[in-house]
Amino acid sequence: MKFGNWNITDSEIAWSGNDGNSFAVNRATLFETEIGAESTKMYSWLVQATDEEWLQEDALYDLNFAFVFVAGKNPEQFDYEILEDTLDY
Repeated sequence: MKFGNWNITDSEIAWSGNDGNSFAVNRATLFETEIGAESTKMYSWLVQATDEEWLQEDALYDLNFAFVFVAGKNPEQFDYEILEDTLDY
């Protein structure tokens, strides 16, 4: 499966752009969180992606779709409230 330049494999969601950059989300740690402002939980991988200056807004948007697609396969672990807080960040 592919969303924009993001390939989804059994082990990761990986950037596949031909720009020489790389970023990969390990599926085994997909649901790891960190604490943000006002003690809100956020999905760590999505926060880390926003720190990558080379990732443009469209690429981050596609990553969010890929993340939700993969997370939807584990609905008991996925928390929409955490996703909302992460996207607000």
